Amino acid sequence: MQYTRKLGAYAAGLNYEDLPPEVVEQAKKITLHVIAVAIASMEVPTSLRAVEMVRQKGGTPEVTIWGSDGLKVPVEEAGFANGTTADTLDWEDCTWTGHASAGAIPAAFALGEKLGASGKDYLRAVVAAYEVYQRIAMSVQPDLSNYFGKGKGWGLVCWQIFASTVAAAKLLGLDDNGIAAAITKGAYLTPLTLGDTGLTDTYHVAHGVSARCGINSALLTAANFEPYLDGLDGNSGFWRQICDQVDWTWLDRDLESDWLIMQTLLKHWPVNVWIEAPLDGLDTLRRRHGFEAADIEKIRVSPQLDIYTDKGMTRPYVFMQAQYSVPHCFAAYLLDPNPSEDWFTQQSREPVGPVAELSKRVEFFGPEMDRYEAFLIFMDRDFPETTVEVVLKDGRTLRETLKYPKGHPKNNFTFQEEREHFLYCAAPVIGEEKAKAFVDAVERLEDCAHLGQLAGLLVKG
Repeated sequence: MQYTRKLGAYAAGLNYEDLPPEVVEQAKKITLHVIAVAIASMEVPTSLRAVEMVRQKGGTPEVTIWGSDGLKVPVEEAGFANGTTADTLDWEDCTWTGHASAGAIPAAFALGEKLGASGKDYLRAVVAAYEVYQRIAMSVQPDLSNYFGKGKGWGLVCWQIFASTVAAAKLLGLDDNGIAAAITKGAYLTPLTLGDTGLTDTYHVAHGVSARCGINSALLTAANFEPYLDGLDGNSGFWRQICDQVDWTWLDRDLESDWLIMQTLLKHWPVNVWIEAPLDGLDTLRRRHGFEAADIEKIRVSPQLDIYTDKGMTRPYVFMQAQYSVPHCFAAYLLDPNPSEDWFTQQSREPVGPVAELSKRVEFFGPEMDRYEAFLIFMDRDFPETTVEVVLKDGRTLRETLKYPKGHPKNNFTFQEEREHFLYCAAPVIGEEKAKAFVDAVERLEDCAHLGQLAGLLVKG
């Protein structure tokens, strides 16, 4: 079969000159978006703990922790810390299969800083990571009978390791067989999910662990540990660990012609992907009509997605439960339309208080839909249609229906919008001067001779 070797050859052979301009710009936008939200999370307990863990471990100061006081740690520990902070606010990307950026960007930036790679080296590593990751992930999607707790679950962080593995292997300059061997090591080092984590921050930390393990997969290969080149293939391949089936055709589907990085959704809000569209609808209505929280009788949302209406989602007790709750996110937004970690404080999650009271005004109507159906629509390069109705106390009913939330491939951010997003998220932590300088550097990233020169712009002071 040798799909592993074919993907290794593709990644090894990918040159900057092969990349269409829109693909290069997408990689730049993803870079800005993900580093921005990682820095924005630096006061959230999950991020603070991850950074403190690597600080306490010590080791060779090789790579910068984004948003820190200048802390440098071993390259794989930077992958762990920056991978964790990238996912903590659930504000990065969402492909059809998860958050590739929380692996690809920390790994590529870390190795780029350590090795003194150029901007072009970094960009081709990011693109290679997305193209390989997405095809592996799509090949191992379970069917409905094994989805979301019905069997082995949806192994998002299981296959995420391939994003960081390929990015690191590409920057290390591994050849065809070297990248195939690194992919195989990734298949063995993948953090296996047990399904439901209780929606705790274990989920976010798993992204950091996956980024660290991906970097280690590439480093082990570069250190000449004995290679095995076929980790994705055959009846004992990676798919057997996590899935009930495999679609071999995905592993080499339209390589070099269909750039799957262009199917990335960059999140407009720090919430679960299925709340992006409802929040966009509410935000559009509020901006258009100028109402305040006190003016609202009730808010109705359709469809009734299972993740919205689950009993545990309406009364969030932990940070991540709040990010998955339409009532909580709507209430937090209406009380403060500026997105930040402040939406999800412990006080906001108490059973009494302004967020809890306002969230009681949110209800659902229309057809029922589960996440599996929603993901199938997303995988078909579309998105579920969402309707938001706001019933005001003066008797008016305001209605907005939309398909593509901001950041969806069919409603993408412009580079200027990503510039504004980076400044909004990062400037309060690292300062406006550094934030502007970093955006300017990323806009001209193909001219950067040494990626390490940019890392100093991503720290406080």
